[in-house]
Amino acid sequence: MWSAKRDSMKRFSVKRIVVLLIAVLAIGGVVLALAPWTVSSRALTADVSEQLREEFGIELDVAGRTVIAFLPLPRLKFEDVTLTSRDGTPLARGGELRGQLAVRPLLFGRIALDEISLSNSRLDVSIDEHGEGPWSPLVADARQRLDSGAGPLAISRISVNNVQIFYDDARDGTRQVLRNVDMALYWPRAQGPVTLNGSLRIRGETLDIALSDLRPAALLADETSPMDLRLSTRFGRLLVAGTVSRGIDSPWLSGRASFETRAMRDLLVWSGQELPLGPLLGALSLEGEVSGVGRVVSWPSVRVTMGGDRLEGALTARLEGERLAINGTLAADTLRLDDFAAPFLDAAMPSGPWRFQRYDLSQTSAADLDLRVSASEARLRGLRMSDVAMSVLVKEGRIETALSRAMIHGGTARGRLALTRLAEGDGVELRAQGSVEAMDLGATFRETGGTTWVTGRADGEFNLQARGHHAFDMARRAVGEGRVKVRNGQFVGIALDDAIRRFEHQPLTASRNLRSGMTAFDEAHAGIRVENGLGKVVDAGFAAPSISGVVQGIFFIPDRRISARAAVQSKEAVADGDMVSALSFDIQGPWHDIAILPDANALIQRSGAARLLLGPTVEAVPLDELPAQ
Repeated sequence: MWSAKRDSMKRFSVKRIVVLLIAVLAIGGVVLALAPWTVSSRALTADVSEQLREEFGIELDVAGRTVIAFLPLPRLKFEDVTLTSRDGTPLARGGELRGQLAVRPLLFGRIALDEISLSNSRLDVSIDEHGEGPWSPLVADARQRLDSGAGPLAISRISVNNVQIFYDDARDGTRQVLRNVDMALYWPRAQGPVTLNGSLRIRGETLDIALSDLRPAALLADETSPMDLRLSTRFGRLLVAGTVSRGIDSPWLSGRASFETRAMRDLLVWSGQELPLGPLLGALSLEGEVSGVGRVVSWPSVRVTMGGDRLEGALTARLEGERLAINGTLAADTLRLDDFAAPFLDAAMPSGPWRFQRYDLSQTSAADLDLRVSASEARLRGLRMSDVAMSVLVKEGRIETALSRAMIHGGTARGRLALTRLAEGDGVELRAQGSVEAMDLGATFRETGGTTWVTGRADGEFNLQARGHHAFDMARRAVGEGRVKVRNGQFVGIALDDAIRRFEHQPLTASRNLRSGMTAFDEAHAGIRVENGLGKVVDAGFAAPSISGVVQGIFFIPDRRISARAAVQSKEAVADGDMVSALSFDIQGPWHDIAILPDANALIQRSGAARLLLGPTVEAVPLDELPAQ
């Protein structure tokens, strides 16, 4: 009995040992499969290089280690690699080339990759004057492979990680460095679509790229291919969905596109691209049907949003040589013009940031523009305009805008402004002209935030020319003239008719009403002439039911100051002896804070008691005629 028991225990121990050995071997096999092995690279490199040469025309050279692992998936890693084209031109230098081994060929003892990844490497892309580069033979090989109807590529997924691309184009001198390039290309079937996703850093900003549905084989066969492209950065994003082809004279793009940015001026600075009036553009979006033929891209129906304004119409962009030209027609319900007028409106303020900033049309006129805009309502720093029709024309070194029509508080306004870059170093020339008819001055002053010192319906016109490097410089050289006529209005804050009556009976109190009350008039008119920044009032006066007046003086455009004298006369007798009365006063100070100063000497002379303060009248006698003492 004891012998049988010993035999049973011996058999149990042997089984436990066998199970333990099997477990150890299994664990060891898993560990060995999981652990990367450093092996001789010659055979592996030869197999992988042959596959890369056959499918892409790329030669592989490995200077570092070759590592292989089998779990969770069989994979290879080559360190310190160099990739070259068939003729030996370097394509990529340094870094690691990783590959995932295809399982089926591995079962038959063959090494074949179905995925490759290049990490921490440098790619050089140099384009010569003919548009050829080191990657051109690779593109030609791919095109030949597709044209020949070859089978699907064994390597269906290609990715790069933390790769630096140095791009140099001899055709236009462009040099660019793309850093931290992380891209993954998935192309499982030669006749099927391509998917590309990833990001890169360019000029210090990250650009995300997503491309799908594109079929290279269809493009090479001169067929159309669907495409979905998405580009996004911190500054904005672009979406294009539709079909593309290799057509030159026929449409090469048809679909829908949308673009938006929070600050177009910042996007243009970062991207190095140029648009007409680009530095003046803020938040902008564009969406609509798009088509491309040759060097022309058009939006037959487009919606453009600038700030809170939405415009609809049609746009066309074309490349004329290397210069972009945009033309179109847009219509809006509401339109704000503040951003575009800022260089002039800010310069009009004594502390405006543009006052001494040099005008440079090289950026704002870097591309051509021919745009017609209409709006049901437009605003310019609070000023409301309705039924607006205007056009903007931008050519190299010239910006011109024309206001064909604008209704402003019951009146009509028209105008034209042109800026032209002069010879190198001579600055910019400004030419402006405009006219108004039956415009309500009081409502206009209230909306623009100015002092409402006169009301009535105004008709007027002006023309102005100036040249200089900045706004202050132009103001010093301004030349022009203008005329204005106001009907059935009032001078606000001044009661001239009452002051005339007081001047005769209580002279010292006459000035009290110069700063209060109102003076109604039937008609007021003024003519001005400007030369070298100095304006002269050449013909100004007004007529009221009981009084009339004239004004003479000058104003200084650079300093925004006025110095003038007004004389007012009663039409009816108000003084003793049935005599008319007259009163004069000075108009002095900055335009935004004009002071009305009465003629103090005349007031005192008119006052009997106060006249004694002036002392007796003393006639001047020559020294040699004085009596001897």
